[in-house]
Amino acid sequence: MGLGLVAGFALSEWVGGINRTRVQKVARRLREDAPVRLTTSASARAVAAAIDAEPRLAGLGIQPLAVSRGVVELRGWVPTRAARTIAGRTALAAPGIESVINSLLVRGEDDRPAPSARATDQSA
Repeated sequence: MGLGLVAGFALSEWVGGINRTRVQKVARRLREDAPVRLTTSASARAVAAAIDAEPRLAGLGIQPLAVSRGVVELRGWVPTRAARTIAGRTALAAPGIESVINSLLVRGEDDRPAPSARATDQSA
């Protein structure tokens, strides 16, 4: 215990004394560096606001669905692959969002009918 006391005194001499101003600075720095923790529904609202603010995505009808805290799923149709990528990146850039499940579909690609496979009768 004595060694800890001596180390504490030596450290305080080296680092400097503790005063109210230094404690406030450290507390402010810790608050600024703390990650944003959103509720589940706030996550979807944050992504919706970010998508609405992006002019290339406004009016496309992209629906962000909350999955869990900081995780959203994007659903809907977009005109191009580029719009799909922009939507995913915009959602991920929203404060407090940790993960995005991009389930957006591209018109003209994802709505094509599957090629018909003709079954042939091989029975004899």
